[in-house]
Amino acid sequence: MSDTQTALTTRTDAILHDLTSVYDVPVHITIDVGRLRLRVRDLLRLAPDSIIALKKPAGEPFEISINGVQVARGEVINVEQSSAIRIVEVHKPGGLTS
Repeated sequence: MSDTQTALTTRTDAILHDLTSVYDVPVHITIDVGRLRLRVRDLLRLAPDSIIALKKPAGEPFEISINGVQVARGEVINVEQSSAIRIVEVHKPGGLTS
């Protein structure tokens, strides 16, 4: 490992250690599966079993935000008869993704 890599690892470890004080702070997570505009008359017609079609193609990942900041993209999956989210991409600080 180079000196630069060692320094980065040491700095990353220090940053993660400093974050331990906020590990239990609750945050709001928003999962945005789609947006659309409806006229009031169409909104008033909604009833059980109504279907609202979204413009996003089925199977396309959607945005996941924490406190209003987009942090990841995910897809809906079923796990033990419940809906769940599989993370398919994580946004790193500075706009990079993994």
